[in-house]
Amino acid sequence: MKTLLESLIPIPVAALGAWLGYLTGLPLGELIGAICLVTALSKIGVRMRMPYPFVAAVQLLLGVSVGSIVTASMLGELSDFSILVGLLICMTAQIVVGYNWLRRMERWGHVESLLGSIPGAMAAVMTVTSDQGPASGRIAFVHIVRLLALLLVVTLIAGGHADNTAPTLGALDDYLRVIPPALAAVIAGYLLERFDVPAPYMLTGLLCTAAANVGFHADLQVPEPLAIVALILLGGLIGIRLKDITLKDFVRYIRAGLVVTALTFCSTLAIAFAFSQFTGKPFLALFMSWVPGGVEVMTAAALLLKLDPAFVMLNHVVRMSIIHLCPAVLPKRFFQENPQPA
Repeated sequence: MKTLLESLIPIPVAALGAWLGYLTGLPLGELIGAICLVTALSKIGVRMRMPYPFVAAVQLLLGVSVGSIVTASMLGELSDFSILVGLLICMTAQIVVGYNWLRRMERWGHVESLLGSIPGAMAAVMTVTSDQGPASGRIAFVHIVRLLALLLVVTLIAGGHADNTAPTLGALDDYLRVIPPALAAVIAGYLLERFDVPAPYMLTGLLCTAAANVGFHADLQVPEPLAIVALILLGGLIGIRLKDITLKDFVRYIRAGLVVTALTFCSTLAIAFAFSQFTGKPFLALFMSWVPGGVEVMTAAALLLKLDPAFVMLNHVVRMSIIHLCPAVLPKRFFQENPQPA
């Protein structure tokens, strides 16, 4: 009974925090509010835990959300391989500079340096790692600092505009169309879980939803309430993992997050400029396409800046898809603390 109570407490706490965060009007206020309130209660001694079924639910919703954006026309636009190569080079550079700083200067371990350097996709990273100690907390903290810093930069570039529209419930048809691929993803994810595939439900959610969109022209859209549920669960998950962070850790991790963000930002600027000269694409369009950030935020910023929003969205969907697929396709030694050469 005690374990059940500890598992149920984070949900209403995170929901309350998400509501308070929404009232602030800040970008991703729901996520930030959920994280802060769960962390605060954990700090004063309220015992909370996030059981695996909740983590699997976040994985599934993340995978379905990314997969629902993939369309047949979008895949057709990938014919320009120079842009895809540029994206891969940029992502590699972002990971390399972030990893080396965290590993060599901050003295982090291999796995936490790797996960802390992933460009964006904080939610995906936090559902891959099962650690709930200080290591997991600092990974989350670096991603939060980078997320907030990049949101600030993008907001300034876009002229300070923000989307404060209230979420809508969505049509019943939207919910019904999501159910079949989601069920298929749960079954396939359960099978992959037997083979110890990392983040199995995130992988199957992405593939099943994208297959439905591309193969059957399902035109799937994830209703906003489901996205908010994912934010609430994710906020609870991250908040619990931040409970062991001290004030001294707080200062150190802010520094680490800001340095990694600056390195990521500078490497993106350099590579976007180089490829703008090589391909003739506008520099700002490439920068907005390759800097880590949410698909919706970056696409909205592209619209405000009168760039090509479809091009920007395509690059971010590809980036997110690559990050979501990597845990399943990379050798397991990449995620071992002392990886052995093959």
